[in-house]
Amino acid sequence: MKRLLTLSLVATLIFSVIFCLPVNADGNIKTDTSIVYLDNGDYIETSITYFETNSRVATKSGSKTKSYKNSAGAVMWSVTVYGTFTYNGTTSACTSASHSTTAPGSNWSIKSVSSRKSGYSAIADATATYIPTSTNYSMNVTLFCSPYGILS
Repeated sequence: MKRLLTLSLVATLIFSVIFCLPVNADGNIKTDTSIVYLDNGDYIETSITYFETNSRVATKSGSKTKSYKNSAGAVMWSVTVYGTFTYNGTTSACTSASHSTTAPGSNWSIKSVSSRKSGYSAIADATATYIPTSTNYSMNVTLFCSPYGILS
């Protein structure tokens, strides 16, 4: 009985340690944002999100989102590109690229979207339609990776 109790306590301790540790204890999620204002008062907000690690693993994943926002700050439509990269200090390469879109603004719809990888870049192209005027607006989102794993 005493041996069973000891094994039970050891197993509980091991599972507690395993499930309480973060998946990657040496990293943080980082986000960089920039804004370009348009003549009509609306603006395009660009955000890059990536997982910053202190490890020696030469891969980096991240995303870049461009959002068309009205002058009140509400998102009319957006496109995001996701990329995974390898790098070695001399060169980098995109190993995967994918995309997502949203069109939460009334009178907006996504007409088309595609993504691809090209060298050291993950690229997404999207077109949205402003329904009342049937006007199409296009956005290109390119996520670059430097030879040192810096995403931009």
